[in-house]
Amino acid sequence: MKKLEKILSINTLARRVIILLMILIWGWIDIATGYEYSFAVFYLIPVSIAAWFDNKRVTIFTIIAAGITWLYADFVSGHHYSNIIIPYWNAVVRLGFFSVVAFLVMKVRENLAAMTLMAMKDSLTLLNNARAFGLQYHELRLYKNKSGYKIAIALIDLDGFKAVNDQYGHSKGDDILVEFAEILKSVARPDDVVARLGGDEFVMILKDIHQKSAEIFEQKLRTAFLTSTLKQRYGVDFSMGIRIFEQLPENLDVATHQADQLMYQSKAQGKSQTVICMA
Repeated sequence: MKKLEKILSINTLARRVIILLMILIWGWIDIATGYEYSFAVFYLIPVSIAAWFDNKRVTIFTIIAAGITWLYADFVSGHHYSNIIIPYWNAVVRLGFFSVVAFLVMKVRENLAAMTLMAMKDSLTLLNNARAFGLQYHELRLYKNKSGYKIAIALIDLDGFKAVNDQYGHSKGDDILVEFAEILKSVARPDDVVARLGGDEFVMILKDIHQKSAEIFEQKLRTAFLTSTLKQRYGVDFSMGIRIFEQLPENLDVATHQADQLMYQSKAQGKSQTVICMA
């Protein structure tokens, strides 16, 4: 069942072929069994698949195709009506029925997607939260075993943040966290992952990286941070530890702990530093 769901969600051509075949099969069975047997509920299967996995145009096409197939099966099976208008009226009602079901399925899908997004995002900065970061780490670890390139875990902690909260209040501290999150997103490459672990602690996954490119990333982040004037306005800075892995540890905590140790080394060297190390 999971394999079929994966095909329906990923393979567009296969999904649409399956939808069309389902409609044709139900139509054929509908004709073979005659008009006394109702197959309305079975036509809802391809309609629901289209509404859940595909776009609105495909869903509308599926609704119309199912309605026409049902109407054709009704005529071919020899169903006679007292008035010529009746079968067409029934067809319109069926289209309405399919449309209502498709609309409800799409709304459920949209609401589920929104709830999933909320569960995976940090409510303050809108970065990935710890849960989302963990899922992406384990997915990347499985993929990385095939790719072979190096990956770095960068752990970042703001320096002087507690003093800001004490002096300006937590509201201003939240503003700084949001602004710093935007800085991290601005320097991240499209394939990099940025997350907030909690408090003033952030983490990044830097893909396809080595010692030199990690140094370039660090310089780019420092430049963007200074340009933001956060340091000039509030006296905050950041310390960072970057651990570059040939092979990602199976346990996420092991990877983040190693980066965390490097980050604390940078703090021990006087803060506002970065320590980069190969695993």
